[in-house]
Amino acid sequence: MIEEALIEDIYDSLQGVLVPEARVPWVKNLFLPGSPCDRAYSDMLDAYERLRDRLGVADEDEDVEIIINSLLDIQQILGHEMFRCGVEYARRTGSSRL
Repeated sequence: MIEEALIEDIYDSLQGVLVPEARVPWVKNLFLPGSPCDRAYSDMLDAYERLRDRLGVADEDEDVEIIINSLLDIQQILGHEMFRCGVEYARRTGSSRL
């Protein structure tokens, strides 16, 4: 069985949210400056700021926060399950090739 803590450490390492000494060393940070994830995240923040301006909201908009947090929750569930599927695939096929 896969340790949930390992899955979480891998997920957090991919996001670049762990301090360097806590990162899983063989997992790359997908949010390095200029990376596709970094650009997409910046685009989302820019769009959120424009939306708040249109709505006349100075700080966070409750509904937009629900949308963003729900999508982040879905992303985490999918990421964790994808990892479990990869482990199961390797176990079933005896292969490390994906």
